[in-house]
Amino acid sequence: MKNLLSLFLALLITQTMIAQSQRLVLLEELTSSTCGPCAGVNPTFHNWQVQNPTKFTSIYWHVSWPSPGNDPMYLANKAENNARVSFYGVGYVPFSVLDGNYYSGDAGGWNMNNVNARWAMPSPFEISVRHRVSTGNDSVYVTMVARVTQDITAPMTAQNVVIEKHIHFASPPGTNGEKDFYNVMKKMLPGVSGTNLTNTLVVGDYLIFEGAWKFGIIYNPTEIAAVSFIQNKTTKEIYQAANSSTDPLVMPYNNDLQVMSVSNLPMATCLGRISPVINVRNNGNHTITTFQVKYQVNAGDLQTYTWTGSLPTLGRAIINFPEYNFNAQSNNTLRVYTVTPNNLADEYRKNDTLVQAINGGPLTANTLYLSLRTDSLPQQTSWEVKNSLGQVIKSGGPYTEMLHSYRDTIALPVSDCYTFTMFDTGGNGLCCLHGSGGYEMKDSQGVTVATGGTFTFSQTTEFKLEPATGINNGNKSFLLNVYPNPFTNNTNLSFQLDRGDNVSYSLYSIMGEPILTAKLGYLNPGNHEVTIDGSGIRAGIYILKLSSGNLTTTRKLTVIR
Repeated sequence: MKNLLSLFLALLITQTMIAQSQRLVLLEELTSSTCGPCAGVNPTFHNWQVQNPTKFTSIYWHVSWPSPGNDPMYLANKAENNARVSFYGVGYVPFSVLDGNYYSGDAGGWNMNNVNARWAMPSPFEISVRHRVSTGNDSVYVTMVARVTQDITAPMTAQNVVIEKHIHFASPPGTNGEKDFYNVMKKMLPGVSGTNLTNTLVVGDYLIFEGAWKFGIIYNPTEIAAVSFIQNKTTKEIYQAANSSTDPLVMPYNNDLQVMSVSNLPMATCLGRISPVINVRNNGNHTITTFQVKYQVNAGDLQTYTWTGSLPTLGRAIINFPEYNFNAQSNNTLRVYTVTPNNLADEYRKNDTLVQAINGGPLTANTLYLSLRTDSLPQQTSWEVKNSLGQVIKSGGPYTEMLHSYRDTIALPVSDCYTFTMFDTGGNGLCCLHGSGGYEMKDSQGVTVATGGTFTFSQTTEFKLEPATGINNGNKSFLLNVYPNPFTNNTNLSFQLDRGDNVSYSLYSIMGEPILTAKLGYLNPGNHEVTIDGSGIRAGIYILKLSSGNLTTTRKLTVIR
């Protein structure tokens, strides 16, 4: 019994240690070199931080007021300083914020007792951060690793803030006499909104955030560092903060691979042919020399690829897979996952698998309209439409006019699966590095076939011309009305026959797959009405084909759920 009690206590102590982490309190100080009281409190706060480096850290946000508002630290990044002011609703300086919502108010309203009390509260995260300044002293690279040490459910964001630890001026840059400024915000990575986290995290989970900044206005690259934190987006509470160092990061696991992304996929397909490019990252402490990647589409053949080489911690492997063929459906699913890093079990399985949806290529009419707006580098933009044999049937570009709208008409000659590709030789798409360009292609019935603008070197979609059906919508001897449309469960077909004949209807998916068929038999001349039961049909767009003798008419139907 005594041994069991000792074991229970040991387990309880171990779980308690795992379920909490030592907190580093974050002071966010809003200040200005034109603010007289700021010059009085800022040196005090800096001295407290120097004396208590393991208890709190800081970020100083500079504002445009009071007059004259020409603070050079504010002017270096007005947008992100202003965003933080708005986030906290600050209307005066000096203004202090401790851990987002633990204290928020006048800079004279807190002291080290407040810091000590907050520091004593365990955090649900451990954070480590590494920064590296480029050899050319023109960029900084920041990597943050956050480990979950206590289950948490909340709307959260992670933020890496590049700071300049000390800026010294020979003479005061503002009106308050300050010459020395500390932990000045230079850049928020990836931006003012940070990186959104999943709402629920459990012990053992971890997160990695990588960011880079090409220097804007800085004074000394050796003073560049980062302060990182995780914050509740609703309550504004900061759960944990950390200072960066140049030391190598220690990862949570030794053998750990993550599938980062899958690229080189069409936005939609009817050919059922892909050659995916897989991006895999080593998140473990051990260099990986071999692993396997397995992948398949839908219930197709499972493919296995064996990678060999040398992949260091946080190194990436880009794998170009050979062409994979599958039976294209209305909705397709590509599943990619890694196994056996270094012929061992992966220690964190949650990030091994990536599932990518590939839409089926839509059915279109035989006339398409392409609307395209160029960016400021139109000479990089071109496009083409190919048939299933790879023959180009229509193309456009490169273009000459910047930020200009173009329109082209594309006539599809025969029923086939076609491929539309938009190209950008600069590798930055049409949006948004060089202006807000983009494109949209619709058919003559208003169906959107392809749309985009944010890509790298190319963006591809496939689509299918509806099979020839002898459509004769304008013939008054065969009128068709469908109501309601869109519909949820049932819709009605109302049609008029000038002569008696055998009548039938069929419903096809947007990929041309038959969904249902009904023969109505011989119908006399006159008005007729038929109800289609769509309660078992999934939401989507469908093609209805109604036939009477040698006359056929079609309608697009939309099922909603």
